[in-house]
Amino acid sequence: MDNFLQLTFQGMALGCVYALIGLGFVMVFKSSGVFNFAHPVFVMISAYIVAALVPHGFGWGVLVALVCMAALAIVCEKVILRRLAGRSLYVVIMATLGLSVMGQAVVAMAWGVNPRGSTEGPMGRGVLRVGGVALPWTGVWIITVSLVLLAVLWLFFQKTRYGLALRAAADHHEAALAQGINMRWVQTISWGIAGVLAVAAGVFLGAFPRRVSPDMVDTALGALPALVIGGFGSLAGAVVGGMSVGLLLVLGSGYLAEYGGVHVVLPYVAMLLVLTLRPSGLFGHHEAERI
Repeated sequence: MDNFLQLTFQGMALGCVYALIGLGFVMVFKSSGVFNFAHPVFVMISAYIVAALVPHGFGWGVLVALVCMAALAIVCEKVILRRLAGRSLYVVIMATLGLSVMGQAVVAMAWGVNPRGSTEGPMGRGVLRVGGVALPWTGVWIITVSLVLLAVLWLFFQKTRYGLALRAAADHHEAALAQGINMRWVQTISWGIAGVLAVAAGVFLGAFPRRVSPDMVDTALGALPALVIGGFGSLAGAVVGGMSVGLLLVLGSGYLAEYGGVHVVLPYVAMLLVLTLRPSGLFGHHEAERI
């Protein structure tokens, strides 16, 4: 039982990281209608910035990363994506893929391709013992901060003017325009929030295995099954899907270790099942089209 609780806790911590990554994807998708393939690179760059500045102060590293990534995300939206407004979806997606490749090349030139230090900072390497279960403090920090961020996002969407504007724009772009909502501001804010979420995900992803490396991009893309499971356009779905993927990976690695890396495919098996039974995802909704 203690082993199950230990694995469940670790799965929840990893699930929180995937939930934050998924929320970044959904924020951009709901405002722009685009799957931003550059978002995993934002996560990786955030981790590299924090890891480089941790020796000079963890707080300063996070602050610099927040400013840099929010600015980078907004610049990408204004300078590149906004100029592609009205183009085909294929063109816009290829543009985000181009941003992803460019970002990875810049990181390789700046920091090399070998793994670097951790973003762990003051989260520590100790454990919190609850009965016979040892809970790493890193996991406790990840879950706690993630819950706080989710609560702040909820309050933002429910209680603020800009949050309500984002919700209206996400539900129906044309109706939001008719109500006088500035869609350019909506998209700018959405990309900025996605940049901030990328920093949180990057810090936690770099602390969970205690290393920062280029393969973080592939790890961040592992949020794709979470998005499909939860429902691609749903913020709540991104959270539930992320938690599901984290639990599947960790519980699978704990109980199916004798079968090698079979746990890696479990999220994709769950994704295929959801696509078969409910193609729109657990929290998604099918939009009927009049012909």
